[in-house]
Amino acid sequence: MPRRYTTFETLVKAPPIAREEVEVFRLAREAMAEITEMLRREVMTRTPVGASGNLRGSIFTEIKGEGRGALRGVVASRAPYAGYVESGRPPGGAMPPWREGSPLYRWVARNLESDDGDFESVAFLVARATARRGIRARRMFARAFKDNQSRIDRRIRELLDEIARRVGG
Repeated sequence: MPRRYTTFETLVKAPPIAREEVEVFRLAREAMAEITEMLRREVMTRTPVGASGNLRGSIFTEIKGEGRGALRGVVASRAPYAGYVESGRPPGGAMPPWREGSPLYRWVARNLESDDGDFESVAFLVARATARRGIRARRMFARAFKDNQSRIDRRIRELLDEIARRVGG
């Protein structure tokens, strides 16, 4: 069972091995924060602006894991359509949601014209074209990770060196 320390005083009184574990976790979390932030910036530069820039603005980082458990960095988007921009959409299949209130409808109302103000009909046409033609994959997350793998590896090596210096004596 992992040890938990809620105050600085309990950490100071902890045995040396426990203090070393806390220091290692702190260093690892710091490195993970640097890596995820770097990847977030890289993903954002690769993300198409689109009509509103909402997709870029929805990209966030999160670090999961505590104590001895696995530490995991996440770079993701809260936009419901982010997966389609990343992975694309093959031709065929169902039409994306297009009725009033859907992201597609809002995009159409903001960026396209309708002679009679009937944006739902225009949104329907865009949804039908999307279903028929598909959407090209942009791979902004996958490419950011792949293109920066050496930077990530270098930061992990730096982390291991730092751990060895501080903990290993």
